[in-house]
Amino acid sequence: MDRMSAAITRRQWLAGAAALTACTPKKKDRLIIDTHLEVWTLDPKFPFAHPERPNLVVKEPAPIENQVSQMKDFNLRYAVLVNPRYFGWDNSYIRHSLHSYPDLFVAHGLINPEDPNVAERLRYWVVEHGFQGMRFSPIYHPKSTWLNSKEHYPLWEEAEKLGAVFNYYILPHQMPMLEEMAGRFPGVKIVVDHLGKPDLKKDDPWEEFKLMFRLKKFPQVWISASEPYELSLTKEFPYRDTFPFFKATYEEFGPKQLIWGTGYPRPRWELPMDKELEFVDVHLDFYTEEDRELLLGKNALDIWKFPGMPA
Repeated sequence: MDRMSAAITRRQWLAGAAALTACTPKKKDRLIIDTHLEVWTLDPKFPFAHPERPNLVVKEPAPIENQVSQMKDFNLRYAVLVNPRYFGWDNSYIRHSLHSYPDLFVAHGLINPEDPNVAERLRYWVVEHGFQGMRFSPIYHPKSTWLNSKEHYPLWEEAEKLGAVFNYYILPHQMPMLEEMAGRFPGVKIVVDHLGKPDLKKDDPWEEFKLMFRLKKFPQVWISASEPYELSLTKEFPYRDTFPFFKATYEEFGPKQLIWGTGYPRPRWELPMDKELEFVDVHLDFYTEEDRELLLGKNALDIWKFPGMPA
């Protein structure tokens, strides 16, 4: 190919690329907030104390610095830090991370739901250390009824006073307990993790899964429509076996009660960040672009108070 022909070909390619870019929705300026990010370190200053697995050995760290780097690379504005269960009820590393990068994060900790002073522990982490909520995991207690027990009323009353957010890692059959508390304490904002954990291994997972749909009547409840690898049986991207559950949740709750989160920063051994976004932007094609803006960022502004954003 002579030099002139090469130049014409290059101009044609550039013109075509420019036209393609013009037709592609501009996503770089949209608000993206990761609403569920678990970070951890192997630094002995922050020892592990997993309540159910005290001998757990974790070989790979996922420190806060990895998330800061990832946020720059993928234009994430904020993230909600959630204490992984590795540290038990000690939220020190999340506190350290929050105060190391106060312009990027808000934080949720863990407190023992069976502690008789659980309401006081909530106040301590919110008032003394600036946390905005707590995560509870009744999934680890499938037969327990502490979630809607009268002993937990003071906890929820305190959350209403503090404006605290509760997120729940919960099994489908436990949803009626959460429904009761959402009705009793409407001042507490609630996030249901991992699409409510439908059990795809069951012959018919829908009967129990649909119990979550009764939460749609509460405007203070949001569903985390994310982390499909948590649910999928195939474990192969794009996790097509989860699509019907994502679509049904969208159809029931609508786009304003859905949020998005990834789980953890680099190193991402389940799903790299580009694939996390591709799952929402490409494969869940029933979302409109407006839906995606709500899901990926704007809805989170109705739940948490992020630094630099209007109250």
